[in-house]
Amino acid sequence: MNEPPENPDLQTEDYSRHPWKRYLGILKWYGLAILVITLVLSGLGYSGAGWEGVKNGLTWGLLIGIVGLPLVGLLISVNVWSGYANRWGEVKYKEMLEGKPEDKKTEE
Repeated sequence: MNEPPENPDLQTEDYSRHPWKRYLGILKWYGLAILVITLVLSGLGYSGAGWEGVKNGLTWGLLIGIVGLPLVGLLISVNVWSGYANRWGEVKYKEMLEGKPEDKKTEE
């Protein structure tokens, strides 16, 4: 069952030994998102106001990236964990109404 896949690129990375690798991956995508936002706003600024617009676009891109991206990450996290909390609450409610399965007497 634990056979390695034929394609080594399909192996999942084991983060249990190096949890910091996961954080570096997240930071890499975060930095890439800030770079893209900043470049887009700088391009729009250059087309509208020349080099002053580029400086303004760089400033706004960095501010939006630094302030906005953590907020978006928080909203995504809340969305994912709220689904988990709903399912957990449903199980606990069912246990409260019907009792735990191990508490039920078996009919013989």
